[in-house]
Amino acid sequence: MTLTGPSALADLTFAIPADWFAIRLPREQVAADELAADLAARLPGTGESAKMLQVLASNLVEACAALDVLCGYATILSVPGGLLPASMVVSTWPAGGKTLEEIGAGLAPAQGAPAAPPALVTLPAGPAARIERLREWGGAPDSRHSVSLIVQYVIQVPGTSQVVLLTFSTPAMALAARLRLLFHGMACTMRFREQGPGR
Repeated sequence: MTLTGPSALADLTFAIPADWFAIRLPREQVAADELAADLAARLPGTGESAKMLQVLASNLVEACAALDVLCGYATILSVPGGLLPASMVVSTWPAGGKTLEEIGAGLAPAQGAPAAPPALVTLPAGPAARIERLREWGGAPDSRHSVSLIVQYVIQVPGTSQVVLLTFSTPAMALAARLRLLFHGMACTMRFREQGPGR
């Protein structure tokens, strides 16, 4: 996928797994309800899974209000006892003269308790800070799924004072080890246009 536009500051390309799909970003609660209904239509059942989709959609409204969100994707995961969502949101963030590690540390108060301090990693797109958090969601229908794994990557946009923020989220804690690898693999596919395919 290629993103263009003034808010993106640079064209981005990244790969999305075949079982992930683009979602309409909700800017208000009415749109969140419509998104939850659309996602629920993809499920073979309703009940708890549909309620978790409503929680996911409502939290995307919060993300859109706080960030310059460019796009979002989701998938439905099969876990013991049902189906649960996972999402990825791509947004931009002003660096404000801070390092990637400082930006990552600053996300903690808004994004939940840190599972570990920000880690500096090197992605094909360049240096990045990786932040992993556990967040308890208000309104979750079941205490087993009221905590989500949040994994974020903060990557400097070349030649600008902005960073790109990749935010992955899922309440499917039983699949956390596998999903950490998947999220990292997705982050590794990101490139800025001027980097070309060879970097």
